Amino acid sequence: MNNELYSILKKENIHPIAYKKINSVYLVSDKTITYAIKLNTNNYDIYKYLLSKGFNYFPDNYSNINVNYDITKYIIPLEVNQTEKVNDYLKLLSILHFKTSYKREVNLDEIKINYEKLINEINDLRRYYISINDKLDKERFLSPADYLLLRNITLIYSVLNIIEKLLNKTYEKIKDSKSIRVALLHNNLSLDHLIINEGEYLISWDKSYFDSPINELNSFYRKYYNYIDINDFLLIYEKSNKLSAIEKTLLIIVLSVPKKIEFINNNYENTVLVNNEINYLKSIYELITKYNDV
Repeated sequence: MNNELYSILKKENIHPIAYKKINSVYLVSDKTITYAIKLNTNNYDIYKYLLSKGFNYFPDNYSNINVNYDITKYIIPLEVNQTEKVNDYLKLLSILHFKTSYKREVNLDEIKINYEKLINEINDLRRYYISINDKLDKERFLSPADYLLLRNITLIYSVLNIIEKLLNKTYEKIKDSKSIRVALLHNNLSLDHLIINEGEYLISWDKSYFDSPINELNSFYRKYYNYIDINDFLLIYEKSNKLSAIEKTLLIIVLSVPKKIEFINNNYENTVLVNNEINYLKSIYELITKYNDV
C-alpha cells in the first residue's frame, strides 16, 4: 500500500490490519469491515450525486474527505445464473437512467454530423460487403467462413437497407425536436461489476459520464444478446424507463448496424466471427422489419 493511500485511510479513521491488491483494487480490512479501495478517475463524489437522485444501488461509501479514491464496503458476491444476472443488470441501468435523466437542447449541427457519420458508415459497409460478395462469387473453392457469409449476405444487405430508411425518417423527426434526453451512464459494462448478495449493487463507477442512454443500451445488448431476447430486453428496460418513439427507433437503428467482418489468417476464427455476427443480426431482424413496416 502506498503512503498516499495509507495517509488517506488514516484521515478517514480507517486503521488497516490486513490488505491485499487484486488488479487495481485494494481490499483493506480493519477490525470490523473489509473495504474495496480504487482510484477515482472521475475525481468527484459520484456516490453523493447518485444518492441525491434517489439511486442507492451501490455499496456503502466511506470516502468522506478525499475523492481521489473510492472507498466502499467490500461485498462478497453470490453465485448467480448468468441470464438472471443480465436481467438484473439491465433493470438497474433502467433505474439509473430514469433517476439521472434530464433534457438537453437539441444541437442541430451535432445531430447533422451524427446523422452523416451513420449514413457514411452504412454506405461504407454496403460497399465493403458488395466487394466481398463479388470476390467470393469468383472463387472456385470457398472456406467455411466464406460459404457461411455468402449464404447469409442478403441478410446484411436487408438490414443495411432497412436502417438507412429508418434513419432518414427519424432524422427528419429529430430536426423538429427541441430537446433530447441524456442520463448518467455506468459505462463499465461487465457482469463482474454487478454484485448480488443481500441486495444488488453496481460497482466501478470510474468511467461513468453523461450521454444518451441509447449508447449504453446498444453496448449492453451487443455484449449480452446471447442471454436475453431483444423483446424481453426492451420490456425489462421500459418497466422503469419508458423510451420515446424517437429514442426507441434510434436504439433499433444503432443496434442493427452490422459489424465489418475482417478476416484473419485462421479459418476457425473466421468462421466464428461470421457465425457470431449472423446470429446477432438474426436476433434483431424480426424487430427491425416490424419498425420498417410502421
